[in-house]
Amino acid sequence: MKEFKKDGLRLQVLYFLAVTWFLFPVTGQSADVLAPAQGTVTASAGMQQGTGLTLDEVVRTALENHSSVKSAQFQIKAQDAVVHQQMAAYYPTVNFNNSYRTSNTVSGTSATASRAFDSVSSATNVTMTLYNFGKREGLVQSARDTLDATQYAYNTTANNIVLAVKQAYYGVLQANALLRVNEETVRDREETLRQTQGFYDVGTKPRSDVTQAQANLYLAQANLILARNGVDVAWASLRNAMGVDEYPRQPLAEELAVTPFSMSLDEAKQAAFGARPELLQFDAQLKAQDQLIAVTRRNHLPDFLFTSSYGRQGNDAAANLFPLQPSWQVQLSLNIPIFNGFQTTYQVQQALFNYYSIKEQERVERQQVALQVEQSFLNLNATREAVKANEAAVKAAKENLELHEGRYQVGYAPIVEVTDAQTTYTTAQTNYVNALVAYKVAIAQLLNAMGRR
Repeated sequence: MKEFKKDGLRLQVLYFLAVTWFLFPVTGQSADVLAPAQGTVTASAGMQQGTGLTLDEVVRTALENHSSVKSAQFQIKAQDAVVHQQMAAYYPTVNFNNSYRTSNTVSGTSATASRAFDSVSSATNVTMTLYNFGKREGLVQSARDTLDATQYAYNTTANNIVLAVKQAYYGVLQANALLRVNEETVRDREETLRQTQGFYDVGTKPRSDVTQAQANLYLAQANLILARNGVDVAWASLRNAMGVDEYPRQPLAEELAVTPFSMSLDEAKQAAFGARPELLQFDAQLKAQDQLIAVTRRNHLPDFLFTSSYGRQGNDAAANLFPLQPSWQVQLSLNIPIFNGFQTTYQVQQALFNYYSIKEQERVERQQVALQVEQSFLNLNATREAVKANEAAVKAAKENLELHEGRYQVGYAPIVEVTDAQTTYTTAQTNYVNALVAYKVAIAQLLNAMGRR
């Protein structure tokens, strides 16, 4: 009699399973979107590579609109104006002066003998430096070298903006991928709840399994809400990184995938030493300072000047005030500095010490560049290995989930094991996405450390 009841119970379970599979077919698992067998995590569901918003478009928008980039461009134009200011020393200075003067002269001891005199003059003055032993040439070259340093500073700003935009772009990819993970988790747990409710209705599962499935679903829905908010935050960060107030939200064309990087650490360092704009900026500053040192030393040398004027003037002390009489003057001057309280000597010392200071700053920056390249290179290798490990973890977690779901459906596993398997699988997918994003960010940081956009 007991064996008959056991056989009848088995028949009921098999009948219920058949009905459940017919009414509620399982259509895909949550991690199929991120299955390692595909090799990559796409940026958006159904998105083909080459469509949507590309990384190049985002970078171009940032370089065209970000205020930090525009500010650096204005600094270049300002320094270019300084160059032209220094070049003005090659041209003559022309002034047109007009004056009227009245004076009173007392003759003898009697105040009544005073007489007022009026004078009027109008003249054009021309002044030009003929030769000053390379002082103006040095100042012009120093301004040009400073202009080069300003341009390298612009490149540094642009590179940093590009890195920030890349990180924000990958942040949107990450948020989209995590959103899909949580959406699939919610669908899986909805399916589990429907199956558990069906088991409970035919009496093969207790009420506690239903409440456990409901709790799991509610937790997944809460995580889904956070994931949706994460997408909004990621897009806000991307807009801020691009330096724009508004930007239409659209699918992204790039993919989260491991791309090869075939360069050794030494090669990366050498590339950075030759391309980092910070180092090039210091080199230009040293050249500019070297020119200033030479100019300051030449202040001990004389200046050869040309001065001329032509105009008309009148003075009623000698004759009638009008008409004005013509007047002209031509003068060559040789100004020789003799002593100025050791001012030039200390100016030379100041210029030398500034040069040595810039030299030490360049050395510090070179060490910092080498450190950044090495750290980024090591992070890239570590994140690449982490991607492989998490890829294997996703495969194992998916297989583990399928086994526990199969055992649960035939009554050989409690719902707690299914819950744990689902949680492990979701965690593995999340870690896989995070590892891919960390790898992409590591590449962007390494390129930035090497001075490449």
